[in-house]
Amino acid sequence: MTNKTYLDQLSNKEVIKSLYFSQGFILLAGIIFALLFIEDPRLWFESLWKAKLIDIIVYGFGTGFLVVLIEYMIDKVAPKRWFEDDGVNERVFQALSYPHVIFSMAVVAFSEEILFRGLIQYKFGMFIASMIFAFVHWRYIKKPLLLLTVIILGFYLGWLFETTGQLLVPIAAHYTIDAALGIILKWQSSKRRGA
Repeated sequence: MTNKTYLDQLSNKEVIKSLYFSQGFILLAGIIFALLFIEDPRLWFESLWKAKLIDIIVYGFGTGFLVVLIEYMIDKVAPKRWFEDDGVNERVFQALSYPHVIFSMAVVAFSEEILFRGLIQYKFGMFIASMIFAFVHWRYIKKPLLLLTVIILGFYLGWLFETTGQLLVPIAAHYTIDAALGIILKWQSSKRRGA
C-alpha cells in the first residue's frame, strides 16, 4: 500500500491527530534531550530566548518569504514529479482549514526548531542538527530534489540561528515557509478538486 492510498483512507480527524502526535513526539524528544545534555537549563533558556524584533522580522519572516518565493518559482519550472511526495503534504493540508494551517504550522515550527536548533545545534553544532533534521524527513529519501531542499533548509535555519543567536529567528522563518507553502498547496489542491 502506498502512502497516498493509506492517507486517502484516513479521515481528516485522523490526519490531524497524526500531525499533532508527531509534533508531540518531537517535543518529548526535546525534553529528553534537554534533561540529558543541557547542564544549566536557566543559562540555556536565557541565551536562546533573547529577541530583537527587527531580526525576527527581517531575518525570520523576510527571508522566510524569500525562500517561499524561490520554492514557488522552482515548482513552476521543475517537473511536477520532482516535488511529488506521494500526496502526503497535500493530504495533510486538505485536512486543515486555513486558520488551522496557520496555527498548526506555528506548532510545527516551534517544536522542530526547539529540538533541532535550540537543543541539538546548541549542543552539537549546525552540521549534526541539519543532518538529523533531514533524516527526520526520511520520506523524501527517494525524491532527490525534495531531499536536497530539506537539507538546504536545515542548513539555512541553522545559519539563521548561528548568525543571530536568537531561536525566535529560525522559528519565524520555519513558520513562514511552512504556513505560506501550506496555504499555497491547500489553495492549489482545492482548485484542482473544484472545491
